[in-house]
Amino acid sequence: MLPSVDWQTAASCSRAFSRGGPRISPEGALDVVADLHRHARSAIDLVADYTGLTPTADTPVDVVDRIRWSRVNIAGFRRLLTELGADTGGPDTPVSASAKLTGVQTGAVLAFLSSRVLGQFETFSTDTGRLLFVAPNIVEVERRLRLPAREFRLWIAIHEAAHLTQFTAVPWMRGHFHDLIHTFFDAAEPDQSSASGLARAVRRALASARSEDDDALPEAPGSDVMAAVTSPEQRAAISQIQALMTLLEGHAESVMDGVGRTAVDHVALLRRRFDRRRANPTTLQKFMRQLLGLDAKMRQYAAGRRFVDEVVDAHGLTGFNRVWERPANLPTEAEIDRPEQWIARVLGPRLALGAPGAARV
Repeated sequence: MLPSVDWQTAASCSRAFSRGGPRISPEGALDVVADLHRHARSAIDLVADYTGLTPTADTPVDVVDRIRWSRVNIAGFRRLLTELGADTGGPDTPVSASAKLTGVQTGAVLAFLSSRVLGQFETFSTDTGRLLFVAPNIVEVERRLRLPAREFRLWIAIHEAAHLTQFTAVPWMRGHFHDLIHTFFDAAEPDQSSASGLARAVRRALASARSEDDDALPEAPGSDVMAAVTSPEQRAAISQIQALMTLLEGHAESVMDGVGRTAVDHVALLRRRFDRRRANPTTLQKFMRQLLGLDAKMRQYAAGRRFVDEVVDAHGLTGFNRVWERPANLPTEAEIDRPEQWIARVLGPRLALGAPGAARV
């Protein structure tokens, strides 16, 4: 059963719960917006040169604040659920209490995320997708970590340009991703939620957030929540989605440093301080990461990066780019952890053994 959401409540709550951004003059804000647009254009060209992939030229790039970021994502979620057959109702349709509650929850989550996200390739709200940069968050991070603004903004733009390239240069990628999302919802059981299961998941997330011992965190963050609200078929779909997202995040991480080595000054400093930010969340942030499965995303960066780097080191970008040829060439979750298995399956057993003559660039 598809969730019923009061989107007006979601938008109101995301606006009410959003934190204010860093202090900046109107002139300074305009400079940041212009700077990010300029860096985005440069980053798209740099990523194309580095990866050998040609992205679509007409994908819109928007520099937004936190409230606008939430609105764009609400529009995307609403469009997705409409495509999936959810009854969004008309302007005069009475709104149920459960829809209002879900709207409050959605708005609260988006408000939290809106203060954390630096950039995003948003794929649901339009036919082409759009590249978003959340200006106040980028300014806040560069100030807090004492980073050189030009270098940091270009470096972040390269990461997000890599995502734009993945979804627009690979002709089947966007449709494949949407198909996986559809499969997830199609596999939903009529009454799959469990209040007691969710309560246990919340308690465990809170306990993990309070823990100072990172080794005490569950091996699969967010898994309690998933087990409480999903069917076995949905969890199979999640496995494919996780493998895909791990690949995409790892590829973007590898590209941002690969391009950065020649195009961005002080890239080692940026990487060191930025990784420290990821590794040291506040207690509230740890709780939300656990509850929403965002710690899994943190691990995606590392696991996906290892997969991409090992394949590229062994067989160059030419060998790695075989991953974009067709959906069947995407790695599974098991292959993410064992790149040699993907190499054997996609590139052939001979290359998996590191035989001479493997393609390198």
